[in-house]
Amino acid sequence: MKLTAFDQVLVFGATGPAGAARESVRLAVAAERLGYDRFWVAEHHGATSGCGSPEILVAAAAAETATIRVGTASVLLPHYAPLKVATTFNLLERLFPGRIDLGIGRGPGAGEAVVRQLARPDEAPYPEKVERLLTHVTAGTDLLPDSTPPQLWLTGAGPGGALLAARHGLPFCLAQFAHGAPRPDIVDLYRDTFRPGPLGESPRVSIAARVACADDPQDVRLLRSLLALAAAPTNRRTLPSWDEVHAVGSTAPSPGAGTDTDADGMSVLAGVPTEVAEKLAALIAAYSPDELAFTTVCPDFDLRVRTFELLRAMLPAVP
Repeated sequence: MKLTAFDQVLVFGATGPAGAARESVRLAVAAERLGYDRFWVAEHHGATSGCGSPEILVAAAAAETATIRVGTASVLLPHYAPLKVATTFNLLERLFPGRIDLGIGRGPGAGEAVVRQLARPDEAPYPEKVERLLTHVTAGTDLLPDSTPPQLWLTGAGPGGALLAARHGLPFCLAQFAHGAPRPDIVDLYRDTFRPGPLGESPRVSIAARVACADDPQDVRLLRSLLALAAAPTNRRTLPSWDEVHAVGSTAPSPGAGTDTDADGMSVLAGVPTEVAEKLAALIAAYSPDELAFTTVCPDFDLRVRTFELLRAMLPAVP
């Protein structure tokens, strides 16, 4: 089963946005060393995110690695002209042949005030922009001469995204972490309505899961507390550092005992490795995915890498 290390490029403590971006590149290098197949970064705008321009971070990560595929999950297409996105990722594919993924999505990726500033007047509806993007990517027009497209993915959390991916023959990545329980009905809808096309002959499904996994149960508890802190209303401009998490861990809000849901209702696979392996097996049984994508919220870089190492060990490598 192919695995993706998915980085939301969060800003913790005094690390700052620049530090978060540099750590993301280091994480790409670590993911390649650990045997991951893909490394994806998210587009988010705001004080707690270090990645408002994921294409730049994709270029930096690809330049520091040799074999791993590098891409986005996702470029927020409603904010951009499809031609600009197509030309940007066409150039990345030329620089790093066979290694670039273009994941597109429609989530806001920011607060309401920022979304208003990103909005473009008289924009076409999202499904129409997807069609335009695919036309630019596959047509080989004078605008994109001798074009070799990146691998496209459509990311989403609901039936609308699944249907859109199926209609255009695209691989589909389901944001499982947006749900409190598995939603195999969404994946079934995608598979049942899939139409083969130039970008995909058969359905391909990746499930994106948020994980809080560590060797030490105390670290797991603190990571779960951090998820609750991240979801709680706050005036903070960054998420807490690992030292701050330790300092407030005993008083921080935490999810209900025995659940796998953080304070914002988003699924998280939490526990020591044996516990997470069981939950991961249940997730695979629910979806029968082709691929898995993992993300984690962890201020300590070494512990973040260890989480991805533990997850890699739970699953056999697939050529």
